[in-house]
Amino acid sequence: MDYLRGEPLSRAVEAMEARGIDPDSPEAQLFGRKLLSALTEAFGLTILEGGFFHADPHPGNIFVLDDGRVGLIDFGQVKQIGARASTTLAKVMVALAARGAGGGEGEDEDEAQLDEISRLALELGVRLRDGSPREGPAATAIWLFDGSVDTLPGGFDTNELSPNSPVKVLQSFPQELTLVGRSTVLIKGIASRLGVRWSLASEWAPIARRLLARQSAARSPFGAPPRLRSIVRLLGQWAAAKLSAVVLALPPPLRRLVAAVALRCSKRGSSPTGQLATQS
Repeated sequence: MDYLRGEPLSRAVEAMEARGIDPDSPEAQLFGRKLLSALTEAFGLTILEGGFFHADPHPGNIFVLDDGRVGLIDFGQVKQIGARASTTLAKVMVALAARGAGGGEGEDEDEAQLDEISRLALELGVRLRDGSPREGPAATAIWLFDGSVDTLPGGFDTNELSPNSPVKVLQSFPQELTLVGRSTVLIKGIASRLGVRWSLASEWAPIARRLLARQSAARSPFGAPPRLRSIVRLLGQWAAAKLSAVVLALPPPLRRLVAAVALRCSKRGSSPTGQLATQS
């Protein structure tokens, strides 16, 4: 067990103000994007690759550490996803990411692609009420895992409070994935607060592809290939953590200047890699 020195996310604004950081400053916005990236990667890795994940994510269990990293505490409630559900979920992420990359929204929607997403959603256990639009299962998956879209197929609305939300026609949702939904709603809420269009499917797709590739390789007589990309990714995370520590040690004026430059780069598409620590 490790001691994580920092403040819970629920008190992040007060902690920033105490350190002389304006919550609306580029430095604060950059941290918000880093937080979003770190949580997205952490939950993607644990849900898809690890099988066990933190099942009680809320601002009191997410810490902003003194060195700029993000920490998760209180693993008293965890959830395990079965191998079959994990594989199907990975396929959903890949299919949704392919849809997003192809710009398949609105009049340009690919019906075959939607049918495949719906098939995978039904395979996961999503069930809608009788008489629901054919695109309902796909719309549910898109609403849950892709916050970058403006519209949903089948006439559904992206606002969960709308009468046309896919949530309104859900008959049952797979119990195994209910707590996954809590994680996605948390991340979508942070993205909305930051004003960032964030697709969990696109962010999780590389993790999903690695999982599916390893499963395919395991069935091959030649076995699985070396995990070079995983090693490179770990080295990148280590370097990012060291860089964060250096930036935090800079005088406030210089730190704000560095944050403003990094934020501009982030908005151009290069999202910062967040670092995340855990404590049981």
